[in-house]
Amino acid sequence: MISSTDATEIQLEANPGFERRWNHVQTALQCLIALFVSAGLVGLFGQGWLARATKAFDRAPLQVHYERLLRANAPTEVRVTVASPLPSETLQIGVGSELLEHASINSTQPRAASIDATASGVTYSFRLGPDRQGAITFKLAPRRIGWIVAQLSSQGEQLDLPLLIYP
Repeated sequence: MISSTDATEIQLEANPGFERRWNHVQTALQCLIALFVSAGLVGLFGQGWLARATKAFDRAPLQVHYERLLRANAPTEVRVTVASPLPSETLQIGVGSELLEHASINSTQPRAASIDATASGVTYSFRLGPDRQGAITFKLAPRRIGWIVAQLSSQGEQLDLPLLIYP
């Protein structure tokens, strides 16, 4: 039987080996959490400065604004801006087959005047109007996961956009 004096005494002993291992585990978990928060802030999971990019065609006055890191089944946009007036009121933009294999183009803003299938992908034609400037937005829905190099072409030039589609 336990006496009343034995029941009130608690015997605690330090376990330095356990304390040392537990401190290492806590430090590793804190570093991992800080790494994930930092990656999110810079855009590794989308919507940050690391995820957004802008590229320009060499000779054509076109700039492409896009996100490098895309999430599968999450909508995104690729925006083509005409920086200075073009020689014609019609702008043709070709979209390469590799992008079309990994993502679908749900719509464009403004609506394309015509869409033509080619051997290398699809060509969209847009009417810019008398000012021969504007912006075209492609609304994409990435489907397949992986690294791709999306190709856009216009006025005889090709522009490569490196993309990562993650789950």
